[in-house]
Amino acid sequence: MALMTIHDVDAAQVRCTRLSVGVREVEVERLLDLDAGAVAAWEERRSPITEGVVELLEDLTAVAAAETVRLIEHASQTGQIETFAEDLDVVAATAGRMSLASVHRVCAGRAAIAVPDTGVVVREANGEARDGWTVCVTAACGMGLGQVHKWFDVPRRLAQYWLNGARPTPPGVLAELREITEAVRVHIDELAADVDVADDPIVWVCATEEQMEAQWPARADLPLPTHQVCAARAAAAVEGARLVFLPG
Repeated sequence: MALMTIHDVDAAQVRCTRLSVGVREVEVERLLDLDAGAVAAWEERRSPITEGVVELLEDLTAVAAAETVRLIEHASQTGQIETFAEDLDVVAATAGRMSLASVHRVCAGRAAIAVPDTGVVVREANGEARDGWTVCVTAACGMGLGQVHKWFDVPRRLAQYWLNGARPTPPGVLAELREITEAVRVHIDELAADVDVADDPIVWVCATEEQMEAQWPARADLPLPTHQVCAARAAAAVEGARLVFLPG
């Protein structure tokens, strides 16, 4: 399989786009038949990027955008969103347009953010439904278990309970998540406005928390992966924009 240099496709393009659609490293590796650890090596700028990943992420982004619009329309009419724990159920629910439950959860989260007070359920393979607002909204913000555990300074197991719906997410945590989603809206606009469209349109992306503190001190309320998701969405809003990590 052909390789592209890091200058052809910046690592930020892979990292931010992957997070923005919720596809996991292992899923990219499986879809492209790559060795474990390949995606981490690209995103950490330790190895050239395999040709085909950009096309894969573009396809996932387009499908996710269409599904998000569909879910927003459904939520506006019904006040409910349903997503799924298993890939096969996503395939069935989307008539084969989408194959990854992880990506569908991001679509559900973005729809829930767009339509406030929408209820979200995750349907298990056995038909059981569990509350899915927290797991979907955090996924839409680029936050996995590790980020939720760290951000809210709670035991990892408790964070897992919130994400899998085994325990209700406390009202204070829900309120803070809603604040994060509002900050996301503002930060996407900030990043897009910072692009020099007259020359080479680049969305500069922070690769570390230290860069985040220096570059965007007013966004201390955002986890680093959330900033990276915002960068991908800002780049999508600016024609021809590229995602590039800040030097350092």
